[in-house]
Amino acid sequence: MPKRRVEGYQNQRRNGDLACKRSRPARRWKHLYLVLDDWEKGYSIHKIDLASFDSDDNQDSSRVAVAGHLLEPPLLRLESPRDVDMLFATMGNKIFIVTDARYGQTPALIYDTETAALALGPAIPAHLQCGFSTVVAAHGMFYAFSPPACKEQHSSDDDEQHSFDVMSCALTGSRGPAEVGWFWRSLPALPPLFSVHETITSYAVHSDGHTIYMTTAYRDRPGLQKSTYSFNTKYSVWRWHSWALPFRDEGYFDSELDAWVGLRWDGYICCCQLPSDTGSETPIELGTVELDWQLVEDKLFRRETEKHLVASLTYMGRSKFCLIRSAMCEEAKAKYLLGDDDSCVLHLTMFGLKYNNKGELRFTNHKTSVSYRVARHTNFFSPIAFWL
Repeated sequence: MPKRRVEGYQNQRRNGDLACKRSRPARRWKHLYLVLDDWEKGYSIHKIDLASFDSDDNQDSSRVAVAGHLLEPPLLRLESPRDVDMLFATMGNKIFIVTDARYGQTPALIYDTETAALALGPAIPAHLQCGFSTVVAAHGMFYAFSPPACKEQHSSDDDEQHSFDVMSCALTGSRGPAEVGWFWRSLPALPPLFSVHETITSYAVHSDGHTIYMTTAYRDRPGLQKSTYSFNTKYSVWRWHSWALPFRDEGYFDSELDAWVGLRWDGYICCCQLPSDTGSETPIELGTVELDWQLVEDKLFRRETEKHLVASLTYMGRSKFCLIRSAMCEEAKAKYLLGDDDSCVLHLTMFGLKYNNKGELRFTNHKTSVSYRVARHTNFFSPIAFWL
C-alpha cells in the first residue's frame, strides 16, 4: 500500500476513533458532599476534595491537634431560624432539602450537583408537618415515614397511626408535554400501629429495590425486644419480622459482599445477609427467619470516650465506605460547644471491606482520613455526608 494511502487510512481510523469517543457519554465522577450546621444563620453544603485524605498507616491521636479548617467555601448556604431542623436526602445526582415541615406552604428545595442549580420542589402536605422520622429512597421515589399528628399529650398506652407518603416525579404538562415535577401522595397501605414510645432505629432497602425494612425500638424501654417491619413497594404490602437489623440508622447493600453493611452504636462495622422472604403479595407474619450477621473485629471509634459526639456511615460503592465522626476538641468545654468555631473536630475516614479466606469480614489494608475543625450551632443536627 502506498505511503500516502496508508497515512490517509490511519488518519481516517484515528478520526473515526475520536468521533466514537466523543459520541460516548462522558463518565461522571462522583464526589463527597458534606452537610453541616457550621454557621450561625443555618446550614452549609461542602464539596470535599478526596486528595486531602492522608494514609492512616502512620497516624496517631496527635492528628486531632493538627486538624485544619475547610479550605474551600461552601457550595451552598441555607439560611434558617435557629430552632429549625432541616432534612437532607439524595437520589441520583440531586440533594433534596426539606426546609421546615411545620409550615405547609414552605417548598422543598432540590439542589442539582451536576449543574449547581437550585430548584423549588413540592410543599409539605399538612399531615406531614410534624416532620419525618425516616426518609428512604427506593425505586426512584422517596418514601417518608412521619409520626402522628402533633399532640401535646399522649396516653402511655396509646398506639398511633403514622403517615406513610411517597414523593415521586411525574409529567405535569404545565410548560409542555415533556415537563416533569415532583409530587407528594399518600399510600393506600397504612403502616402498622406504633406505640407513642416506638421509634425507627434502623432501615435498609433490599437488593430487589422494592422492599424497605425498618427496625423499631422503644425509647422508654431499651431492653425490650425490637421488631422489624417491611414494606413491598411493588405490591403495597406490609409484613412483620421477629428479627432486628444489627446496625443503626441506614444500612447499605453492597453487591460484591452480597450483604447489608452498617454501623453499630458501639463503633463496630457489621454486615448481614439479606432475607429471602420478599416478593409476595400476601401480608403475612414471619417469625422464624433469623439474619446471619457478623462484625469486623476492629472498632472504628470508642463511643464511651467523653469527647465522642456522633458518628454515621456513607456508602461510596464497590465495598468502600466513609465514616463521619464528630468529637469535641481536646480543649473545648461542653457548655461552650455551640457557636464556637473551633469547638468540634470532624473526622472523615475512608475504608474498604472484604472477606478473608475464612469468610470473615475485614477491613482492607489501606485507610485514608482527614480531620477538620468545624462549628456547631444546634444540638439536634448531626453532620451528613453523601456520595454523588
